[in-house]
Order: sequence, then structure tokens, then C-alpha cells
Amino acid sequence: MSVSVYNYTDFRKYLSDYFEYRRQKNPNLLFKDISFELGMKSPSYTTLILQGKANISKKAISNVVKFCRLKKLEAAYFKTMVLFNQTKNHEDKKAHFEKLVSFKLSCVYKFNTNDYQYFDKWYYSAIRSLTASFNIRDNYAEVSTMLVPSIRDYQVRQAVKLLEDLNLIALNEEGYYRATSVYLDTGKHAMSTVVNDFVIAMLDKAKESLDRFPNEDRKLSWITFNVTRQGYDRIVTEMRNFRLKVADIIEEETADTVYQLNMQLFPLSKSGLEQINGDLTDVKEDV
Repeated sequence: MSVSVYNYTDFRKYLSDYFEYRRQKNPNLLFKDISFELGMKSPSYTTLILQGKANISKKAISNVVKFCRLKKLEAAYFKTMVLFNQTKNHEDKKAHFEKLVSFKLSCVYKFNTNDYQYFDKWYYSAIRSLTASFNIRDNYAEVSTMLVPSIRDYQVRQAVKLLEDLNLIALNEEGYYRATSVYLDTGKHAMSTVVNDFVIAMLDKAKESLDRFPNEDRKLSWITFNVTRQGYDRIVTEMRNFRLKVADIIEEETADTVYQLNMQLFPLSKSGLEQINGDLTDVKEDV
């Protein structure tokens, strides 16, 4: 079976798999021959690129497109993937990611309005992530005990069916469920009520983790500070950059445990100008 570029968001992983695919088809094809066809300085430089220690040049991209026999749209996807992986600027990276999502065959799953059942239960996302390290088929009782807190067998069955119906998981050649997408993108609906409810549910799980896990297995920290709006915007940018870095680490590592990472940033006071101008009105509720 060929290696589809649309199944990747990391061009290095794609190249590594594609090179292996070509070498399996032609055992006489050496790594140095591949490097030569790509116009690389040396096989060692190609290795540095695959390891993420060097970037690929625009000239090399054209050679890769030719070597991998990519068609026009596939080549455009590959070039966008390279830009997404290599750019350091967050706004540019975000723009390249959105372009990846726009490709019809992209492995990035784009939510639409009917897909928001995914956010109804906290364990839907946990089970989807669990497929990366645990063989799931019809062993619902076993899966239920893998989650913390555990859930009912029928809930696992319902979750698996929903994930399959939404095309978020699918059976592989060995008959086990695996996630079909690297990323999930909520698009313009990211602030919808149902997604906010999901975030609240995960915050509850973070609270419960204080009693459920020893300190070395969970990390909760905080900082209370005073900052200008400009400083706030800089912090938000750093939070976004951190999320992208976490995504890179996830792709590099072999999974064995499902974790949930929450990041929260919210005001505990009115802004100085709003206090002076009286633009905000106190709202008191019974607690």
C-alpha cells in the first residue's frame, strides 16, 4: 500500500515512512541514492532533516515532490506541511495549519455542527486517545477499567460507536480501533456552549485529580498577577505557542498513557480604566 501525504501533519514523518516504503519495493535503493535524488548535501544531512535538526530548503522541496511522485494538490499539501512544521512565528503557523485543514483529504478532522456530540462526555476524547496505546475492539469491560475514573461497559460501547460514526476512529488491518486524525479542529465553533461545557467537565476532572493521584502523577500550579492588556496578549501568544510545542512532543513520543492538559487564564478584577469609568456593574448572586 502506498503512503498518502494527506495522512500526515509532520513532513519528516511522512518522508521517513515514504523512504521506507520505496526501499521495501526496491531493496537496491540505498539511503545515499535517495539523498542524491533529493539534491541533499549528504546522507547525513538528510538524516538531520528527518531528526528535526535541520530544515528542508525550497529547492529540496521541489526534488521531494518529484521523488515522491506527488500530484499537484498533493504537492501543495506537502509544501504547506513543510511551512507548518518549520515556521517559528505563531500567526504564520496557525495560518498554515488552517490551510492544511482546508484540503479535502487532510487527516485533520474538521468538526461541523452535527459532530458536537463528541464533547458531550469527557470520556469520548479519552477513549479516542487511548486507541494510540491500547487495542480496542469489543473488549468494553477491559477498556472501562483503563479509564480514571472507570465507567460502565455500555458507556464504552456507546462511545466507540459514536467515535466510529463520526469517523474519529476506524478499524485497522489487525481489527483494532485507531484514531483517524492527528488533530481535531473545532473551527469557528470553538467557543460554542457545548465546547465550554466540555472544558468545565475537564476542569472538574482536574479538581478530582487532587485526591485521585499522588503528587508525582499530576501537576497543578498557579500564579496570580497584575498585568496590562498588552502583557495579557503576550501571555496568550505564549500559551498558544506552548500548545503547539506540546503537539510536537506528542508526535515524537510513543504513547502509553492518556493525559489531560488544561490551561486557564481569566481576570480576578476589573481593569483600572473600567473601575474609573464605572463601565462594569457588580452582579451579586446567592451562592
